Amino acid sequence: MPKSSPSIFDELDADVVSAVEEGLARWNGSDWRRLDARDMAKYQGRLFEGGWRLRIIFSDGPKHLDVLVARGFPFISARTALLEHPPKLTWPHVEEDGVLCLFGNGLELDESDPATVVENLLARSCRLVEELIEGKIIDRDFREELLTYWAYDLYRPRRHYSLLRPDGNSREIRAWNSQALTVVAENDDDLKNWLQKFVGVERPFTTVPAALLIFDKAPLPAEYPQRARHVLDLARLARGDGIDILGSIVSDSSHPLTVVISAPGRAGPGLVVSTIDAGMAGGQHAGRRASAGFRKNNTPKDILISRIFGAQKVARSLVTRADANWIHGRGRDPRSERLLESKVVLFGCGSVGSFVAATLLKAGVGTLHVVDPDKLEWPNVGRHYLGGQSVGLNKASEFAKRSQAEFPHLKVFGHDSYAESVLREAPDWLSDADLTISTTGSGRADKALNEWQKLAARSLPIVYGWTEPFAGAGHAVAITGSGGCLSAGVNNLGLATFEMTLWKQSAMMEEPACGVHFAPYGPIELSRVNDLVVELSIDCLLGKLPSSTHRVWAARQAHLDEFDGAWTVDGRKLLGANTGGGCVINRPWPRCSCC
Repeated sequence: MPKSSPSIFDELDADVVSAVEEGLARWNGSDWRRLDARDMAKYQGRLFEGGWRLRIIFSDGPKHLDVLVARGFPFISARTALLEHPPKLTWPHVEEDGVLCLFGNGLELDESDPATVVENLLARSCRLVEELIEGKIIDRDFREELLTYWAYDLYRPRRHYSLLRPDGNSREIRAWNSQALTVVAENDDDLKNWLQKFVGVERPFTTVPAALLIFDKAPLPAEYPQRARHVLDLARLARGDGIDILGSIVSDSSHPLTVVISAPGRAGPGLVVSTIDAGMAGGQHAGRRASAGFRKNNTPKDILISRIFGAQKVARSLVTRADANWIHGRGRDPRSERLLESKVVLFGCGSVGSFVAATLLKAGVGTLHVVDPDKLEWPNVGRHYLGGQSVGLNKASEFAKRSQAEFPHLKVFGHDSYAESVLREAPDWLSDADLTISTTGSGRADKALNEWQKLAARSLPIVYGWTEPFAGAGHAVAITGSGGCLSAGVNNLGLATFEMTLWKQSAMMEEPACGVHFAPYGPIELSRVNDLVVELSIDCLLGKLPSSTHRVWAARQAHLDEFDGAWTVDGRKLLGANTGGGCVINRPWPRCSCC
């Protein structure tokens, strides 16, 4: 018998090898052997460096399964491969070299019992092969996992970003092409608006027509277009008039034709794309333009179609969905639609507000206005969402500029202004908001905001967020249409009358400059407060708060001890049995006499 691949079994733990081979003997008697170097040549380019081969009797006769391992086994999972496998894309879950795909990317295996893991792997592999021999799962799995198998058969792939709604009937869409990227959208306005935000500068973008073909079931690998005429064949199966859609996008121009295919899978619609080089009509080697023999823009449509959708090879690529519903929950989060329609105004883009703003965008809030008059300075960078490249720039404007490029599907605006100025001018974007948030740390600004809300008959909710010294506690208060207003819990200066903590050190520290003070806390302990404010804000937007609500984050007792802090009498009462802190507590917001 040939020797095994060099040193692999010498390097694996001897007890592990012995346990696996005893398991193979139990599972398949003596009908197995170690793989040698010639066997492993089949898997060149893989991480596998050794393994075992078993001869197994299936319903259609004997076949061989390889159990493949790398030097990190059992901490790196073993794989199996079918030696007598059909050509690529004949059977699902079987790769070109016969390796079987049995587990998803969330797989967790017990590396302490490798023999049982291998036996289970073999059992699953045999079950899959029998199902493939029977044939019932072949079409189903190919259709349900279109993205996987389309990716097995790419040709001249390029990046595609989609802003499309992958539903409805087949239709004409718009595309923008750069040297390395294509972006597709429903219309010119959506496409150009997204591009301007993504690029970060306003400039003209030339768009071209493209096609979206919607299918009731995904094509099988035999139907994947290899030539341009195959795209025409697919269009006949699309929902709506696919042929007419393709006819509407052809022209004398030499720009590539982008045809996006949307088909249902196991977990929702999947998008793939075929691209046809209209400048090479008649085949890649023919070099004949689609308009040859006619004046520009005068080529008859039927001739254009016959020339463009001919024998030339098509480029096949995957599509990365960049539409809002996919980004925020991959189409599965029921909150996304409501949040995407929400408009929020945030006063204060500091150590709390900047992270609150960023998290709201990640949650999918569709429109966000950020207001702050201050510039970012180097001492702010350690606990601010923005970094050193934004030093010297207005916090709100710079946050909006950077965030708009990162979230081009949303609307982000920055305003270099004081809260009081905005309230006095009352622009439409303030009065039209679904929620206002204040993280200014200014009692004066919060009092002005409370008066503005009362003048509006408290028709719009407001969330106030603030932090106690050393981030020993954090507060988030939502003032809604019922319950007390802000004045029920603050004094004449707008400062909270309820405090969780008291400290031997001063609540404010001073820089070596006149009138320059700061609150002592770091980004880690502050993160809990940021989350508290965001969570309450999202609850407001989703209509989960029937009346005014106060939530308190109490830091761990150890944090207070580290900075010579203690709970106030009221704080201890609110904590009750939670003497160790590290918790969020709901506190009833008091009634007010003014509303």
